Amino acid sequence: MSRDSYLVQNVFTPTKPARSTFVERKSINDSVVAALETPGKQLVVFGYSGSGKTTLLVNKLHQLYEGHITTRCYGNLSFDQLILDAFDRLGPFYDAERTNNRKSSIGSSVQGDYVGLKAQITASLTSETQTKQVRALPPQLTPQTLATFLGEAGCCWVLDDFHKIASKEKKTMAQVMKLFMDMADSYNQLKIIAIGAVDSARQVIEYDPEMRNRVSEVYVPLMTEDEIKEIPAKGEELLNFRIPTDIKKQIIGFSDGIPSVCHQLCLNMCFEAGIRTTLSDSVEITSDIFEKALEQYVEQSSDTLKAAFDKAFRPVADETKRDGELVLRSLLECGHDGETKEDILRRIRVWQPKYRLSNLSQVLKRLQAVDRGELIRYDPASGRFSFSENIYRAYAATYFERARRKERKNRTIDVDTTEVLEVITKMLHEWRQHSS
Repeated sequence: MSRDSYLVQNVFTPTKPARSTFVERKSINDSVVAALETPGKQLVVFGYSGSGKTTLLVNKLHQLYEGHITTRCYGNLSFDQLILDAFDRLGPFYDAERTNNRKSSIGSSVQGDYVGLKAQITASLTSETQTKQVRALPPQLTPQTLATFLGEAGCCWVLDDFHKIASKEKKTMAQVMKLFMDMADSYNQLKIIAIGAVDSARQVIEYDPEMRNRVSEVYVPLMTEDEIKEIPAKGEELLNFRIPTDIKKQIIGFSDGIPSVCHQLCLNMCFEAGIRTTLSDSVEITSDIFEKALEQYVEQSSDTLKAAFDKAFRPVADETKRDGELVLRSLLECGHDGETKEDILRRIRVWQPKYRLSNLSQVLKRLQAVDRGELIRYDPASGRFSFSENIYRAYAATYFERARRKERKNRTIDVDTTEVLEVITKMLHEWRQHSS
């Protein structure tokens, strides 16, 4: 029996939403689908970075929507830039209606307005400095006009990483959400979907309490072990290769609920094994191949790891480098699932009896922030804090071991990749013993 052929980079996709290895997560899927199918219902999807929020959403949108546009958000993105970006991304929908001569679902007057505004925006450049030019937002391109353009095209608007933008822009966008709600009578599919890598919907977008019943908040937790296990299993089937059970267990343990880590390890293994497309004859992944794949992962992450820890230990006015180290040391000494704020405080007070709860609260919040390396995560369901990835735990273990050796010397601590791999190997061994 012949089998379809797949490229390995389309099966294991650490840097883009998974399609062929998409894992259905029924309880979360049902919440997302219900919100997408309810006219006027806006949607906020939140959860830890790498938990699969965008993958889940993109797959459901492809199933339920004619089309969608996505704006990638960043720190200094303004409201006007958000509106312009959405307008630009509508171009293919309107251009296709004109060039392909299809039966148009977009009204001719609306299409004419779009084309006219496009010409006006293209022509208008304002010089902010001698080296930078920006397009001006014309008065006609109001949020209501944009909503009409989106509604006519049958699109919804996805704001990815919306938690990164400034608070004032979030509040303005919340008012646009309200406008989209009011226009749902004319366009059933019109909605804004805000995605944020945080632990509450209110950190993603700051909307009014009166909107609560018209905004669906969907929390996407990290994947369970059974869900993570489906990723390599689907890949084995599509690419016709086999991963031994003990190696699968190690992949699951190191992934720590983060699908993107699992995808990267599996992709590295395939590259090491010379698998580029679906095989005609099945091969088996060996322990040597997995170890090389893991080594490659650590080496690829080494600069990112050092940068993340440098950010975490960077002091601010009311905090010293010692504060971040105390929290990470505490998390190293607790179990894999992390510990509560009270447990962390109790452990720190063994080392520093007068350490204040207010200090700890501030440090925990900062260590979750992007500009402080996102070293730790918070699970609202259990109330526990833990390392955001196992590789951070391994790096912290080697960092503090070196710090103990060099505590009497005024030297920069430089963690070697080999040391991190040794710690990871020990962690995986302990994890296998625990799970067997």
